[in-house]
Amino acid sequence: MTKTAPPPRRPSSLAATVADHEPAPGAAIAAGAYFALALIYFLPAMLPGRHIYGTDYLNAGYFFYEFVERSMSSGHLPGWVPQVYGGVPHFANPGSTYYPVLYLSELIAPVRMLLPLLFWVQFGLAGWGMYLLGREMKCRPWVAFVVGFAFQWTGILTSWVYAGHDGRIIVASLAPMLFFCLHRGIRTGRVAPFVAAALTVSCALLSFQIQNAWYLLLGAALWALFLLIHLGVHRDRPRLAKTVGMGIAAVAFGFVAASVDFLPFQEYVGQSPRGMSGGRGYEYSTSFSMPLRAVAGLAAPEQVGANVQNPAGEYILPVYRGENAFRLHTEYVGALVLLLFAAGIVYARRNRYWLFFAGLGLFALTLSLGGNTPLYYLYYNVLPGLKRFRAPDLAYYVLAFSLISMAAVTLERLAEERAERAARRIGTETKDNRLLIAIGAVVGIAVLAAMTFGAGSAAMAEGTSSLTPSQGWMRFAFFAALTGGALLAWWARSINTIVVMALLSLITVADLWVMGKKFMQTVDGPESMYAEDEIAAFFRTQKEREGPFRVFPIPGQSAWPQAADYPMSFGIDQIGGEHGNQLQRYNEFAGPGERTYVDFHNLFRDPRFLAAANARYLVASVEFNDPMLREAYRGQNALVYENLSALPRAYLAQQVVTSAPGKSIDAMKNPSWDPRTQVVVEGGAPALATTPLQGTARVTTYEPDRVVVQTTSSRPAMMVLADNWYADWHATVNGRPEPVRIANHTFRGVVVPQGSATVEFVFRPARLYTGFRITLACFALLALYGVYYLATTLRRRRTPVTVMDDAATGPA
Repeated sequence: MTKTAPPPRRPSSLAATVADHEPAPGAAIAAGAYFALALIYFLPAMLPGRHIYGTDYLNAGYFFYEFVERSMSSGHLPGWVPQVYGGVPHFANPGSTYYPVLYLSELIAPVRMLLPLLFWVQFGLAGWGMYLLGREMKCRPWVAFVVGFAFQWTGILTSWVYAGHDGRIIVASLAPMLFFCLHRGIRTGRVAPFVAAALTVSCALLSFQIQNAWYLLLGAALWALFLLIHLGVHRDRPRLAKTVGMGIAAVAFGFVAASVDFLPFQEYVGQSPRGMSGGRGYEYSTSFSMPLRAVAGLAAPEQVGANVQNPAGEYILPVYRGENAFRLHTEYVGALVLLLFAAGIVYARRNRYWLFFAGLGLFALTLSLGGNTPLYYLYYNVLPGLKRFRAPDLAYYVLAFSLISMAAVTLERLAEERAERAARRIGTETKDNRLLIAIGAVVGIAVLAAMTFGAGSAAMAEGTSSLTPSQGWMRFAFFAALTGGALLAWWARSINTIVVMALLSLITVADLWVMGKKFMQTVDGPESMYAEDEIAAFFRTQKEREGPFRVFPIPGQSAWPQAADYPMSFGIDQIGGEHGNQLQRYNEFAGPGERTYVDFHNLFRDPRFLAAANARYLVASVEFNDPMLREAYRGQNALVYENLSALPRAYLAQQVVTSAPGKSIDAMKNPSWDPRTQVVVEGGAPALATTPLQGTARVTTYEPDRVVVQTTSSRPAMMVLADNWYADWHATVNGRPEPVRIANHTFRGVVVPQGSATVEFVFRPARLYTGFRITLACFALLALYGVYYLATTLRRRRTPVTVMDDAATGPA
């Protein structure tokens, strides 16, 4: 009996519904999309008359950018900053001054445009770097394209904008690019990717966000170790040695290229409050740890809350109340990432990339939790350098990056399985409901959380325009349902890949922008916001008459200035200000705090310290009744009092009092110390006569890096300049070099001769200029290599290619 062959199986009607053509956006198209979207996002801050909002930026950062711009306009690097904390070297906290994007922007753009331009570039690089990493891990172009948006607008990056944390954003946005360069270099063994890695490390370090860069380099080291094994390089010893050597050279080159920051800072750090050997203790190191409940913030930031207000004064999230003093960011990663995380447990858990990033993410989570996990005590004692940091929650960006990398791997695995099913002509008759279950679980948990937290969330909603955790969970459930619906329709072949790429990109951007845009605000431009007010005008007029002096807005009792470093715009020197790494000697002089670097208790308790600091004027919003204070000006929001006992900026001391090293503060607290006639010098002091002294000292030139004082004296004497001492200050008296001594614990003292003398102080930071030249040389080498690489690449393209690289497309 002859068997009749069965008719060929017809594909299911669902599988045959749409034809599928996979889109393949290339690296150039992807870059264009990311940078165009970033431009749209930050455009409001670039418009005329507008200024990007940032808490730290508007309080201090803007004025330092302004100071740098003035320095560069005068043809030299920013050196000494006299307006805060008795004077500090700019390299004590250079911020991102020498980061290439910002440095070049400072040469061509107004100060108000610097941060928006920087953010535009970094957010564009964040998306593009994630795309390149996805392609390097052999993800389809459209998969890499979609997850690029997920990282570009992830919550930790967009929320850091609110505080103006440019350094943190620079480092975090470069993470995918560094991982891409290392993967490409280790896989191919070529020099070019390691040169690109060196450039990336250089840029990350030039952000001067040392803590975030530390996390990045630690993660990159683990990634490189994984790749050496995963890609089989460890089996070939010569190749292993060459690859490891190029990797070490890339990191070393990055540090050398950042010499402009680190060479002078290396000398300074021992004189700063952050230079304490062994750090400031475990409690300090674990301050601002990520709260345990912040894990829920990956899906619903409203569950955690924040202390962020919009321009109308409304809180954008429920008010954060917790173990940390405040909270200005969110961990939100979006619906796509969490859906794919759940799907990855089912579909991608055997993928080595997925497993690596799961481990790296878990490690980053335990780092971020800080003191909220016992593991941090192990990290604190084992990992070098960790004791010097605080705010462990900064490590969270590594977790966000890991989750998004896992999402890329999972989406690629789904695309592979979908294609395999189509090739096997599997249709509706063999259903795979695992994706539906994973998506349903995530959406269901979000809805359940909304129902659970709805009743108990009213207390958190105080002052938040009725925002509640319940609403946050429902918003997440909405976007998760949209994202899940698009994935399921594509999985079932109801829509093709072009449509799902567009839908996932649009939904992801919308999802993340809904939250991120809350943290991107603008205010009036600096020309109106920081216009000279009546008190600043009074001080400017007085400075023109009297010469330099310091003002002391009483902390907690003065509504002026509107921003901590606002007086810098008008050349007004303050007793305090906002800095964060001022000289420790000055902190000790003013009064070191237990919870803060300085609380000024010496100035409050002993008016002699206030007099010696050249605190000519005090500013307060309350009236004082003190015989040593005279009301000098009454403004609308504050009163200005003249301190009648204040010493001038430069003066001659009748007597030199010596003290043992480290004991000068004790000598100054002795009741017999009179700052009007005595100066305290540690160690050996010059032999000077004690006969009555007559003479004067007058500041004739006062510039950041140069001070000239004219003196007349009836005998040799010590002239005191009430500006902080630092080793890079050099003095000449009548053209001859003279040692600059530490006077009154923190200020400068120079011996002047009998008669008239011209004393000139010049700030010459040799390490800064040496570092700058090294940095320029390193970037010149990188540029030359770039030209060479471009030329050889173009030459190769003009010749026939016989061997094709099956790797991802993108820069070699």
